[in-house]
Amino acid sequence: MDVVQRTLLMRTPAAAERVRYVGTADAAFADAVRARNPRAEVLTGAAEAAPVDVLAAEDLGRLLADPVASALLGHTQVLTSAIPGGTRDAGALLSDLTTRGFTMLHLQAVAEPDAYFDDIADDLVEPWRAGRLSAEPTPRALVAVARRGEGRPRLLLSMFTFAPNLMDIRTRLPAEAMRSEPEILLQHTRPVRQLPPAPLDQPKIFLLQRPAPPLDVEGWKNAMLARIREGWITVLEFDDHPALTARANNREMRDADWIRFSWAHAVQTSTPLLLDLFRQHNPETRLFPNAVFRLEKFPENLPKRVFYGAFGRGAHAVETAASLGPAIAEFPGVEFVVVGDRAVFDALPAVRKRYHEVLPYEDYLKLMGTCAISLSPIEASDLHAAKSDAKFLDAAARGVLTIASPTIYSDVIRHRENGLIAPAISDWAPTLAEALRDDDARRRMARNAWDYVRGSRMFADQVRARHDWYRDLWARREALNAAMLTRMNR
Repeated sequence: MDVVQRTLLMRTPAAAERVRYVGTADAAFADAVRARNPRAEVLTGAAEAAPVDVLAAEDLGRLLADPVASALLGHTQVLTSAIPGGTRDAGALLSDLTTRGFTMLHLQAVAEPDAYFDDIADDLVEPWRAGRLSAEPTPRALVAVARRGEGRPRLLLSMFTFAPNLMDIRTRLPAEAMRSEPEILLQHTRPVRQLPPAPLDQPKIFLLQRPAPPLDVEGWKNAMLARIREGWITVLEFDDHPALTARANNREMRDADWIRFSWAHAVQTSTPLLLDLFRQHNPETRLFPNAVFRLEKFPENLPKRVFYGAFGRGAHAVETAASLGPAIAEFPGVEFVVVGDRAVFDALPAVRKRYHEVLPYEDYLKLMGTCAISLSPIEASDLHAAKSDAKFLDAAARGVLTIASPTIYSDVIRHRENGLIAPAISDWAPTLAEALRDDDARRRMARNAWDYVRGSRMFADQVRARHDWYRDLWARREALNAAMLTRMNR
């Protein structure tokens, strides 16, 4: 797909279950929609006038000029459409939509996807309403999103990412998926000094991803009070045990580690253990488990290659790697691929092995998808038990079988049904040999894991739940303000 088609896809709601596409990339667009949301039904072309959640049109002018195609507008709730570069009087096309009962929600220049973006600053809806959109041919293609009827006011969602490295599934990817919600105007950025200006009564959420504990506690308090005065609801996003992050930074825990959770309106996290932990400091804590953003087609035949991808898993992972000698001796032709942990690579008693430094997330997933088995050893401890099952999800979404420690993974892996559990170091070599020995069983377990992800762990199923929660927080802002002030003054 070209940049216009990719932008159109980005603006097509990820949660939509029935989508019609009118354009020139039918198969590619339909595959991309279904990869995000496997339950989605995608109709193409304008032949059949059937109700859909979203109509995605590659050329708004052509859609409106064709009586058959434009009749489809009466069968959709949301329109996402591109306006090609060089179109004369784009504003008139948008006005035509309003006469047909649509309300404009987004209007922006088409651009290649970027990890950081600011739809709040780049939105052109208000300039168009004020008549400031030129009638001259548009120098760049535009993308527009419109909704039938009036509906709710747009929600501003400003996401500040403090720790982006190796955190794509809690930062960039959720931002991209939430960006597809028509009634959300989203900014995803590294921390900046000021939030975007907005009317006091406009719904707005300030999401802080993994901020460090404040060195200046009084400064944090004053910043949170300023957000209250400006009308923002502050939510902390945190997906690890604070004591584990403190250990990783070679420091002791301090009061400020917990103050950042207490002195916010709400917290969102990724595991039940973290939910219980953070609720001790902020009762307005919500669980959103890690999820899959793209489900690949299930591969029937993956090469007998073994993958390990992690960073800083410590002595337990190294000991596990060193224990695999008997399996390697039984299958000397099997290649091992290690990403991110040189100590694990060095400990592997294998001749056929390759090492990669930490990779961008999509490259990491692509490499994992060339292997039949993924290893996920992790130390048994209360702190590690609070981590998520994300590595199982990564593998399952690509048809790769996971062999894992019981810590974390026993909650999601049913041994010999959708994966394999190795309780002790001595179990790893025979369990790996078992997976390599029986191709049919390995594929069956991998398929069960893939089916589980498809049915229960797609991010598309969280989009509206997150949106609804943010709206609910905003609706209860006065009570949440009072509760946070009470916690600050204890």
